[in-house]
Amino acid sequence: MPNVKGDEFLAEVHRRFPHVVTVMLTGQADESAIERAKKEANLYACIYKPWAEEDLHQVIRTALSQF
Repeated sequence: MPNVKGDEFLAEVHRRFPHVVTVMLTGQADESAIERAKKEANLYACIYKPWAEEDLHQVIRTALSQF
């Protein structure tokens, strides 16, 4: 995403839509970005690239079952 970091984007989504479940898919986020997303975006999960398709499906199923 040009000019916007992923954790910043998720934080903005959370501010605008607080009930949206946020999941970070990343290949390069550092631990501080993940911690910021946990605090500012109520981050549900962080999945690192490359991820297994079943792992992604499981996170989505689990997240959606919360509601």
